[in-house]
Amino acid sequence: MADAAPTNPEEKKPEEPKGFFDKAGAALPIALTALATVFASMSNGALQQAMYWKSQAAQDQSKSTNQWSLAGFKRDRALTMQTAAAQLRAIAGYAPAKFDTQPKDASAPDAQKARAWLTERGEKGGPPPVKLPDVDDEKIKELREAIESREPESELLKKAGRVDITKLNKAIDDAEKYAEQTDKEWSPIIGSANGWVRAQLQIKTDDPDAAKKSAGATAAQAAGFDLEERRYRSESRLNQGIAFLYEIRVKVSAAESDKHRKKSEFLSYAMLVAQIGAVASSLALARKQKSALWLFAAMVGLVAILVGGYALVPATMLPF
Repeated sequence: MADAAPTNPEEKKPEEPKGFFDKAGAALPIALTALATVFASMSNGALQQAMYWKSQAAQDQSKSTNQWSLAGFKRDRALTMQTAAAQLRAIAGYAPAKFDTQPKDASAPDAQKARAWLTERGEKGGPPPVKLPDVDDEKIKELREAIESREPESELLKKAGRVDITKLNKAIDDAEKYAEQTDKEWSPIIGSANGWVRAQLQIKTDDPDAAKKSAGATAAQAAGFDLEERRYRSESRLNQGIAFLYEIRVKVSAAESDKHRKKSEFLSYAMLVAQIGAVASSLALARKQKSALWLFAAMVGLVAILVGGYALVPATMLPF
């Protein structure tokens, strides 16, 4: 039998198959880098949501300001109407207002209701009492009470974070629809009331009772101003209620913005941790394979730390 061929001592032995941990260690830097990318994307998305809700809060604050301004304007108009009515009553010698002269559309339902609003007082007089639809949600009520009592901003945001914005949006929509519907119902009646007042002012100068009728016409004007005063006061209260609802949504939007901002902050921390893990695992893998790149990577990381630390130094502490 022929002797076996001698073994070459310089011949390389076949590599042993890699175990699970070796394979996982090689894939770990890639996995951590991908995870850091996902966290970075989620952090940017949460930050964009925070910016959206902050801009929404600014828009709601503008709407609230508009409602407060409109309420103040109507309250000022109500005071003006009240003053004018008092002056006219004094000029008329406090004579009773009579609406004997009928306008052209006196038989119309709106005209009849307008005459009742001008002449009657109490529950029968007008305009009738108005009130925005009740808000049943207790959390919305609690937040409104907190705003009215001027609680600290931190407490307001805590309570705002528990408010269901869907229910709040519905309350705002219902309030605005109610105010719009009230204006549509009142406008033709107020117009007819002005027609009644103008009809009383048409007095013939050759009438022997002209002076007496003039006093009655002036009293009718005072009644018209009284009606306008009651109307503006009622509408002012509606605008105030809507303004409060927008104030509530300002706090809710701000609280929602803070939630997304904090979420973005925590996701950015998670991204940094994943990136640190990816760098550490890459260095460990390079060191295991005795690659000189690990030293270069460590130096680059050190430079990045120094530059980042310099960026965090307050501007007042810099030498230039």
